[in-house]
Amino acid sequence: MHYTHEHLEIQKTLRRFIDEEINPHVDEWEAAETFPAHEVFKKLGNLGLLGLNKPEAYGGAGLDYSYAMALAEALGHVSCGGVPMAIGVQTDMCTPALARFGSDELRREFLAPAIAGDTVGCIGVSEPGAGSDVAGLKSHARKDGDDYLISGQKMWITNSLQADWMCMLVNTGDGPVHRNKSLVIVPMDSPGIEKAKKIRKIGMHSSDTGLIYFDNVRVPQRYRIGEEGQGFVYQMQQFQEERLWCAASSLEP
Repeated sequence: MHYTHEHLEIQKTLRRFIDEEINPHVDEWEAAETFPAHEVFKKLGNLGLLGLNKPEAYGGAGLDYSYAMALAEALGHVSCGGVPMAIGVQTDMCTPALARFGSDELRREFLAPAIAGDTVGCIGVSEPGAGSDVAGLKSHARKDGDDYLISGQKMWITNSLQADWMCMLVNTGDGPVHRNKSLVIVPMDSPGIEKAKKIRKIGMHSSDTGLIYFDNVRVPQRYRIGEEGQGFVYQMQQFQEERLWCAASSLEP
């Protein structure tokens, strides 16, 4: 990829931030098996680095995706894997569908604070019985008036123990498995959510990873991203950005 002066300046800004605000603390955070996500994300938000390719109307820079790739590559400068992973979840895993398909109201309520670094997000796809087999997930939502009541489990969820909200893929119908799912924003302080377990990993210790239970969690249907039943398609598109981010973030020596 050919980087312009603007790409390189963004990378320079991020590497300076990493040297000053992240790398000096990596050993401490890895030992603690967590890092202060809200504090770090707010500083990144203040630098305008959490929404480079997100719409300007919600605080993003409105740039093309090559700038997100330049950012991901520069994150390889961090002296551990956990913190970059957490940042990548915020920028390229739990927000792309929200930015692309969410209502204006939903984007103002959840996307804008995520870009500003005022909130931490997570992506809820994997489950104990299905892994990342999106078609096989079992969590479900039933309608109750204007709300969904969501029950099920999500497993291996990065950022989930600190997250303010989850972009959750859940069955919202009984039709074919590729057309019965929706992406729903679920506030993580909702009654019925249990952060059941912090999962200890063999690496990336500073990135918190959790097992989350949902027991009739009430969420307004207006928190659904885009059309009902299109969640599988939306998530496949999010996976494309996630995979590109993972590849780019491993490039810097």
